[in-house]
Amino acid sequence: MKLNISNLNIVGNAEININGLAVIAGENGTGKSTVGKTLFATLKAIAAMRRNISTAREKAITDLADPIFSRIYRLRLTADNSELDLAYPTSRTLFINEICSLTTADDVNKYFAKALDAICDKSVSDALRDEIEALASFINQPAETSIDLSLALNRLLRSEFLGNISSENPDGKSQVTFSDEMSGMLISYNIEQNEPSVIKCDGQSAFRDVTYIESPLYLHLLDILGKVSGAQFFDKTNPATSMMLPAHVADIVEKIESLKYAYDVKTINSQQVSSTLAEIAGGEFFYDTSRHAIMFRQGDNNIVPLNVASGVKSLGLLHILLDNKIIGPDRPLIWDEPENHLHPSWQIRLAQFLVMLAAQGIPIVVSTHSPYFIQGIRHYAVKLHAEHFVDYYLTEMEGATSTTQCVNDDLNRIFIKLAAPLNEIMDLSE
Repeated sequence: MKLNISNLNIVGNAEININGLAVIAGENGTGKSTVGKTLFATLKAIAAMRRNISTAREKAITDLADPIFSRIYRLRLTADNSELDLAYPTSRTLFINEICSLTTADDVNKYFAKALDAICDKSVSDALRDEIEALASFINQPAETSIDLSLALNRLLRSEFLGNISSENPDGKSQVTFSDEMSGMLISYNIEQNEPSVIKCDGQSAFRDVTYIESPLYLHLLDILGKVSGAQFFDKTNPATSMMLPAHVADIVEKIESLKYAYDVKTINSQQVSSTLAEIAGGEFFYDTSRHAIMFRQGDNNIVPLNVASGVKSLGLLHILLDNKIIGPDRPLIWDEPENHLHPSWQIRLAQFLVMLAAQGIPIVVSTHSPYFIQGIRHYAVKLHAEHFVDYYLTEMEGATSTTQCVNDDLNRIFIKLAAPLNEIMDLSE
């Protein structure tokens, strides 16, 4: 997948390919987080659009199909219509499910051909035919995706950027384009005066969700965050909610909280990945039903997350998200500065695991300013023969805005940029 951003917040221009693991490096305040938040808001809006369209479509189909089901049900009672029993489910739920699986008007007409043939009364036949035509017409029309997508983008982008989305460029217009070659999806939208409007929306994305991690500390702040989130996002039109959590924080808190009712450490998404992670972390997280809390198991000891090292929490959070399929090939992961709170040795361990995940098909975007972490990714990408799954980007300021460039062919640009402050203070000759 590919994300293009122009004139959004501090980002003047950015073009990111996510072929596996995309590493965005640069100094603080150069737009790394802006890229991640924009991708999160875009993918989350696409997922919301899919759910809304699916729900609205199913409701409309149910309303149109109910009278047809009633007529077929009565047909069964008036005569020996064993063919109808074979052609159509006697359960309303199963009948609606079959109708929802039809994708064209021709499919609908073929599906109901036997029902029409079974009717002798012309007035009844005409009424049924009209109902079938109305259903076929609805199923044949394309979904109105742009409105749903614009509404979702408006809410999510406002939440992520606290209402200040557009940059101060002269024409006041920002533009974002997202494309996914795998599914053929292309979405383009403008943002003027902080209001997004969809220009183009073609195809259907293969991505069902996205998760953005800002800190592993979520694991021991769940109770506090849960009380102030309520899955409510920032909304400048409603001062009562302007102190609520940003969308990406409310999202992951809700996901982790929901695991209290479904989490089972034995439900392993991948035995190899899970065992490797547990080996690196020196233990595993699980849900303790007696305490009603997530705990860390290390040998015979069960430890509360507050007393677990930051590096372990980082890997443990990944473990939980993987085991419960919150991240996966169709559910990308975005992690803002994962090296925070981590000793260099733990940064390298985390780098190893992220390369492993990317090689297994999970799209990942990380922003960082740690040379240890980047070198760890570089090392394990080579060691695991996964170089073609990893791309490196450098964000740099050009005047008042930043640019993000791919530096796969000149990775030293990143190390020179990140090492400059240390080189400066190491020069004792002055």
